[in-house]
Amino acid sequence: MVSPAWLLAVAVLTAPQAPTPAPTPAPAPPSASGTFEDKRYKVPIHGAYAFRDKAWMDDGTAIRVAVSNDEMPSDALDEHYDRTHAINTLFADDETKVVYFELDEKGGYHGYSYYFESGDGCGYCFDSTVKSTVRAVDGGGRLRGELSFTGDDVRFQIQLDLPIPPKSWGDPLPRDGGEPGKAFLAYHDALVKRDAKAVRPLVSNDNGQWLDAAAKKGKVAAELDSMAKDHPTKSVRVVQGWSKGNRAVLIVAGETSSIRLAGDAVLVNEGGRWRVDDELYDVVLQ
Repeated sequence: MVSPAWLLAVAVLTAPQAPTPAPTPAPAPPSASGTFEDKRYKVPIHGAYAFRDKAWMDDGTAIRVAVSNDEMPSDALDEHYDRTHAINTLFADDETKVVYFELDEKGGYHGYSYYFESGDGCGYCFDSTVKSTVRAVDGGGRLRGELSFTGDDVRFQIQLDLPIPPKSWGDPLPRDGGEPGKAFLAYHDALVKRDAKAVRPLVSNDNGQWLDAAAKKGKVAAELDSMAKDHPTKSVRVVQGWSKGNRAVLIVAGETSSIRLAGDAVLVNEGGRWRVDDELYDVVLQ
């Protein structure tokens, strides 16, 4: 006699199986092409990056699209909160030009800005004759279209296809920055004291390798001085922060012996411990 349990097993094995759902495809990377030209430079556009920032002409926020003659390092820029400062400091230089366009949530054009060199730039430019076909597409997930303009001093024709950035960097942290904030303040105290042994476990593995290499050469004091050069060594406070997976970013304000600074600190969780991976500050003029 055939066992009922055996018949059930056969039925299970031979029953039609539901198809395995296909993995969700990764979004296409940002792309841009065309040219931006003024009286001094003709810039071929090869890269683009979209992020959210304060609107130029009101108190709201807007989508800022940076275009450049080079590919833009999206992953590295994503880590910072102030992306404009990160682009201008870490990416743009004499050879790498950047132009910013401001758009609204639906892709509407609000103006452009650029600085190539002394006497060559525009803090905010708007002309009603700029033509734009840029629109939010794919259910509001991407911006796609063309920006074009021909003026006396500036002309451009730029095609864009890039993801719309999220409205928040990540999940908000407590006002003091939570655990990432505690790690950053401990790092600050150790760095101010130039205590290499205390600093080492508070920085990321990548940064720690630089310290280890400097120690082998007997130059750890110089390496600590280099790390502290742009750090607010007199005082520091965490203003706000966000976390996303094993990454966190903190808005930081502080002072050196002579100037006030504000910027962001990037932390990474390695081995269950938050560690400082990068800092980027700007001088506060007011």
